[in-house]
Amino acid sequence: MEITQLEAFVAVVEEKSFSRAALRMFRTQPAISQSIHRLEEWAGEPLLDRSSKSGVLTASGRLLYDYAKKVLNLREEARSALGELQALERGKVTIGANESTALYLLPILKRFRQRHPRVQVAVKRSLSREIPNALLRYEIDLGVLSYNPQNPDLESAVVSVDELCLIVPRTHRLARSAGISIRELGQEQFIAHNISSPYRERVIDAFARHHTPLQIVAELPTVETIKKFVGMGMGLAFVPRMCVQEELARQEFVAVPVSELRIQRKLRLTYRRHASLSAAAQGFLEVARALAAAAPPHDEPPEAG
Repeated sequence: MEITQLEAFVAVVEEKSFSRAALRMFRTQPAISQSIHRLEEWAGEPLLDRSSKSGVLTASGRLLYDYAKKVLNLREEARSALGELQALERGKVTIGANESTALYLLPILKRFRQRHPRVQVAVKRSLSREIPNALLRYEIDLGVLSYNPQNPDLESAVVSVDELCLIVPRTHRLARSAGISIRELGQEQFIAHNISSPYRERVIDAFARHHTPLQIVAELPTVETIKKFVGMGMGLAFVPRMCVQEELARQEFVAVPVSELRIQRKLRLTYRRHASLSAAAQGFLEVARALAAAAPPHDEPPEAG
């Protein structure tokens, strides 16, 4: 059974004539007759009462006509849905991000939702190291990473720049410092995230190069708990600046520059290199790039080598 045969059958039933059905479908009458004949062969019995000139349906014909209309209507519905999908009037985009990079997504989500309110956006919280594999398994459409995954099957675009900053309570002795060295931090206690990351390793390496102990007294599961613990006066912490913008503005913490330790974080939207992005994912990427292009220039600090 082919859909063109169903179209011919429906046309004959509705036009009550093979010749009018042929005109409606811009085909010849013999071609219409052939389509009905093959459909009857597929059904295994007659669909039209040939003794009637007006295309009276048999019992099997009446049953098949209902299903044929459903199939043709579903085809039109699918065509319409695909059109809406391409026009970003429906669809879904799934993005993988960890706790800190999810914050970067918020202004993009706002702009994207303003432009495409009928497209659903799902942000799936993931460990940063798991995002590349989630992309390759097609579990997500886009991933936000603060590092280049260096995978030939993935491509990424830098869409934002952040940096790691040292936060101290406003009452801490270092809060009034315009800048300090790593050696001045040897007696301090630090709060760290309990998940390893390239940036944590770079901090550890920097302290080691300067022969300065890094005293990590507590490891906590989220940036929010780290911030609260620092606020309680329990230690200092290195955190992404974007995660403490509001607290810094309210002067709950002070960000103290460390002369040998200015680590830039380039945030990347990452996607599969050899697979086409959905219209929704492509639209989201375009919004992210547009916002990145409109952002003020960022002074790139030297990275710890």
